[in-house]
Amino acid sequence: MLPLSIVILTKNEAQNIARCLQPLIGLTDDILIVDNGSTDNTIEIALSMQATILQTTWKGYSRTKNEGNEHAKYDWILSLDADEVINEELRNEMIQLFTNEMKATDSFSFQRKMIYCGKPLNYGAVANEFRLRIFNRKNGYWNEDEVHENVIFKDEITIKKLTGFVYHFSYNTVQEHLQRLEKYAQLFANKSTKKATFIKIYFSPVFGFIRNYVFKLGFLDGKSGFQFAKNELWYTFRKYQLLETIFRKIIK
Repeated sequence: MLPLSIVILTKNEAQNIARCLQPLIGLTDDILIVDNGSTDNTIEIALSMQATILQTTWKGYSRTKNEGNEHAKYDWILSLDADEVINEELRNEMIQLFTNEMKATDSFSFQRKMIYCGKPLNYGAVANEFRLRIFNRKNGYWNEDEVHENVIFKDEITIKKLTGFVYHFSYNTVQEHLQRLEKYAQLFANKSTKKATFIKIYFSPVFGFIRNYVFKLGFLDGKSGFQFAKNELWYTFRKYQLLETIFRKIIK
């Protein structure tokens, strides 16, 4: 067993959690599910697969993750989402990591490969997407960002890229994707202190679409690549539109 705690946030993840936990069994004796009031059988499935449950209230992504890290058994943390699945190569790499002495200033990132509406996306905005997910809690903790939170560190770190990856089973339907983007857009607008300019509202979405669909070759992912890029265009427009609406209310 590795001296590693695996921390996973959940709320009603019954459709995902068994798939996530299966390749983790046997890696460690501390798989910690930080659950925010699931009403389906997420907890029952997790308990049947050797996980420990921490039931808590939602404090935002970063604070809830930090709470989970505080309750973890080990200082080394692997942070996963319930809709992610490590591949065999990444599992083997993690085993190899802990055969050597590691410093608290070491940290590790790995690539996510998105499965979008049942199909893999190999190009566009999500190509080459690396996330720092293994770190020592004595040195690292999640920041306070509401959207796209990151780990920040007390001391300077060395980031090492692993060659294994996780499959990210992101959205089962286009509508689910749009609903999540609406949530992210509202979080962005409510947190931002900057004014949305005309260029940000109308040009940034188009530029983002061209960059992701053309220059980053999203078109090679076919219909799924186009739909993903189109939804991301809408998200960029929507977050700045909401920000402009908030700003107008303030100056009235």
